[in-house]
Amino acid sequence: MTVPVRSRAGRAGPPGAPRRGRRALLALVVGGLSSGGNLLVAVTVTRLESIGGVGEFALAFSCYVLGSGLVRSMVTEATLAAGTGVATATRRVVLLGVLCGGPVGAAGVAYGSPYLVGVGLALPGLVLYDHAKAVAVGLGVPSGALWQEATWGAVTGCAALAGLLGLVDAPWVVAGWAVGGGVVGVVVAVRRGYVLRPGWYVDRAQRRVALGFGTQFLLTTGSAQVSLSAVAAFAGTPVVGALSAGRTLLGPVNLLLSTAATLTLPYLARTRTASRSVRSRAAVRVSLLVAVGVLPMTAAVALLPDPLGRMLLGGNWELARSLLVLLALESLFAVPAAVGFAGLRVEQASRRAILLGVLLGGLRVPVVVGAAVLGGAVGAAGALAALALVSAVAWAGSYLLLLRRVAGHTPAHRWDARSHPPAHRRHHPVPPMG
Repeated sequence: MTVPVRSRAGRAGPPGAPRRGRRALLALVVGGLSSGGNLLVAVTVTRLESIGGVGEFALAFSCYVLGSGLVRSMVTEATLAAGTGVATATRRVVLLGVLCGGPVGAAGVAYGSPYLVGVGLALPGLVLYDHAKAVAVGLGVPSGALWQEATWGAVTGCAALAGLLGLVDAPWVVAGWAVGGGVVGVVVAVRRGYVLRPGWYVDRAQRRVALGFGTQFLLTTGSAQVSLSAVAAFAGTPVVGALSAGRTLLGPVNLLLSTAATLTLPYLARTRTASRSVRSRAAVRVSLLVAVGVLPMTAAVALLPDPLGRMLLGGNWELARSLLVLLALESLFAVPAAVGFAGLRVEQASRRAILLGVLLGGLRVPVVVGAAVLGGAVGAAGALAALALVSAVAWAGSYLLLLRRVAGHTPAHRWDARSHPPAHRRHHPVPPMG
């Protein structure tokens, strides 16, 4: 069967489609299930593996994140924006999955890493899974994505339980997670009538746009995954493993941050037609609100007692413990950075956001790699915390400067957020953050 999609006008939806508020709630639940499953796998591997093995897993997982992000930026977001061509877009998804998964699997064979082999083989199905989920949440019926995520979560839970009970080793836990997600993705795609034969049948303009967005992703958001691979190449997988072990404990914090980022955009959008002072106060208010929720969690992780840390991470706790304060600061500094980025999206300052993202992304790779080579895991964690502080100042400061500049060009009689602006000044709703 084919997946129902929302009409281009946005007034009609598929039969049984939820209202916008319920759709947003279901999207948050789906995101929470996904993050919870990934956290369960990470905790299981960290508990069962050596620090080098944890580094190999972290590298394989970053390849999955990189491949999934490329597919989202080059294919999925364009499909969501157009609202059409859902069934045929999967041809490009599968092609990108094969092109990304092939080198990852080959690298795993060359270096004897079962984690890279498993993720490389499953990557076409995994990116298909993520694409189908995003389409269901954005255009179709989100409850389908909820069942999809629940199925993968059950498979992941069984694999993790088998590992914690000593029935299988950590590579088989990751294989169960990766292959389970890939199989679910293929089954969902077949049931919805998607075309699974790989291909790239778009015109030259669409191809150029897709390549542009893919390059932008690699230079901005994807630079975090690229830097992790570079650290593994130049400083060794044990350094990556120590960073991954510490970040595993911060998984609930990062889940809260991602959820808050989803809600920040519409919150700031509601004040877009208000005065500069109102919008500035809204940005400060939401930053403080998120920080109040994040600060106790980061403090709890940074001050985690040794017995609890050993119970969660096993023998890798000793290595992770020295990094927790720095990694907790990185998570805390991410709050104003996320608010500033959301503010630029609301103001539709795409050129400013791209330029700033490229500058920060280009800075991340050499700084983190250099610090890892010189100072090991502690040096890399310190570099990540420092870069997070720079990002917080850059994104938040850029948004506030933009508000000041816009206010300087705004007539004194502008309408506030409680008024209906004149028809010739009325803004269209801001598209959801991709």
